[in-house]
Amino acid sequence: MQVTMPARRWFLVLFCTLFAAKLLLAARLPLFVDEAFYWQEGMHPGWAYSDLPALTAWLIRLGVEVGGHNVFALRLPFVLLSACVPWLVARIAAREFGEAAGWQAGSFAMLLPLAGTLGLLAVPDVAMALATLLCMDAGTRLLRGVTAGAAVELALGLGIGALTHYRFIAVLAVGAVALLLLSEGRRALRDPRVLVAVSFGLAAWGPLLAWNVDNADAGLRFQLVDRHPWSFHLAGAWFLLEQAVLVTPLLFAALAVAAWRNLGRGALVGRYFAWLGVLMGGGFFVLGFFADTERGSFHWPLPGYLALVPLLPGVLRGWPRWLRGATTALAALGLVGLLGYFAAVSVPELRA
Repeated sequence: MQVTMPARRWFLVLFCTLFAAKLLLAARLPLFVDEAFYWQEGMHPGWAYSDLPALTAWLIRLGVEVGGHNVFALRLPFVLLSACVPWLVARIAAREFGEAAGWQAGSFAMLLPLAGTLGLLAVPDVAMALATLLCMDAGTRLLRGVTAGAAVELALGLGIGALTHYRFIAVLAVGAVALLLLSEGRRALRDPRVLVAVSFGLAAWGPLLAWNVDNADAGLRFQLVDRHPWSFHLAGAWFLLEQAVLVTPLLFAALAVAAWRNLGRGALVGRYFAWLGVLMGGGFFVLGFFADTERGSFHWPLPGYLALVPLLPGVLRGWPRWLRGATTALAALGLVGLLGYFAAVSVPELRA
């Protein structure tokens, strides 16, 4: 109780403060070019579009139908969805590692700058983070034994992800490999209820595939061929430095330690989380040597970090108090710095 109550209190203070800041910034930020495009798509409802599946446009349409054609209404569904992320992380970590660890993990899911600023823009990463956590939560439950509830949660996560972005294919592939690497995961994947859930998730890609068939594979060609040089370049070497700065160095090191400790000798769920994080981060690191260098890809590994965050409290518990404090403070500074950037962009004089 001496650990749990302060951890819960800090979580709630951080959540309320961050949520209020997001609401304020979402109302003041000018419309980002991608958001404008998705908003235009939402004005013409469809099952899929030239650049993305349908969910982002649907959420924007929902927002403007409820609140009118303004930036706050457009972004409100994304701010609300992003508010679910730390609670889901806290729920997963609490079930696996104890209530105190749950609140601490939930707090770090907000302090992680890329996750803490989710929802400020109406972009697909918000729903994809939610879908990732639903699939991850379902995976932990399936490792202990298949139930109808876990299979339904898996189907829901896979369905949301398929309606969000082509990039969710990476989450789907990494999750499948992580389960196949564990004997309990292989057993779960043979269960008819899980096969039905996976089939539902695969069927959710149908509208996007149908759009591509009707449009000469234009979306697939852009996402998989046109935007990537597919030739080796050294720019990918910046990945580790870029990610260490974005995640903040000490938090990045703690996540790396968490993955290393749990890969081989961790408990079952710990190994599952570690494989998810390592496969996701490692896959994007290798891809960086061959993929697009002209557009932003710094946010791609976020699902991998979310998978490792529940392991953080166990690592930090063994660190000296000053190092735990420094890790938390540096992460908080990173989050405040990124929020400060958005605040500056929302002021016309500073933006100019």
